[in-house]
Amino acid sequence: MNRIPKIAVIRELRNEVGFGCPVKDCANPYLEWHHFDPPWRIENHHNPEGMIALCTNHHKKADGGAYTNDQLQNLKKNTANAEKVKGQFDWLRNELIAVVGNIFYHKVNNIIEIDGKNVIWFNRDEDGYLRLNVRMLSIEPEERAVIDDNIWMNIGSPKDLHSPPQGKELKIDYENGDHLFVKFIVLETAEQAFNKYDNKDLLDIDLIHYPITVVEINYKIGGTGIEFRSKSTNISNLTIGSGFISNCHVGVSINPELIFRQNPSLLPYKPSSRVKACPCGSGYRYKQCHGLIK
Repeated sequence: MNRIPKIAVIRELRNEVGFGCPVKDCANPYLEWHHFDPPWRIENHHNPEGMIALCTNHHKKADGGAYTNDQLQNLKKNTANAEKVKGQFDWLRNELIAVVGNIFYHKVNNIIEIDGKNVIWFNRDEDGYLRLNVRMLSIEPEERAVIDDNIWMNIGSPKDLHSPPQGKELKIDYENGDHLFVKFIVLETAEQAFNKYDNKDLLDIDLIHYPITVVEINYKIGGTGIEFRSKSTNISNLTIGSGFISNCHVGVSINPELIFRQNPSLLPYKPSSRVKACPCGSGYRYKQCHGLIK
């Protein structure tokens, strides 16, 4: 059985805790699912009555036995954090400005696209709030971070993962240099926005409705020369300047035509033999490329 539940189960788990980790004073919106009654190691199941949505930190504690089954059942009924998720977390809005490489993307939901693949984007939930989606790419045949509408689907084996309770920052680093940093900042006024970023377009109050949330995105694919920082973008030693774009379908879109090898495989099919050439065209055998199991 695949450890990833069906979308209906994920939605049920997410809804019952009000979209945030139910542990007291947490409410982190980046959630995973924990099997506890019975544990996954005892029985592979996706019964929502024996599962709970928790943040990465509290999921690890639950796996270590920090909570009894009775405590977890009580947490499943705790929706006290629901209003915190929508209120205290000011970044959970229906309008955002994304900053990638000192270019501001206003009302642009698809932030970064590489070789036709969505990497970082936002979807609207049933309440109209924008929720984070991530598909980290890598030229290494190792698993990388996957987030679907604020739900952790995969992490891989990061060197460092930082996601504090308020969920306003997310930082992931891998040994080969793959890196993602997302930070949400609330700007109350146009003047505050201009003072922080020195961009005159942010003074246009007819276009931008303050207060507004800015999401700064830094993203690097190790070993490729591709790096998006909040102040600049480097692509194969080419530096891209500043700008402001509003109401565009896609923000950053580049086509370096790289061979991405992270698992789960992006290939639509598998070869008949693990020792044959990988159909991605890398020149490696399938078992050494997209078929690599680590």
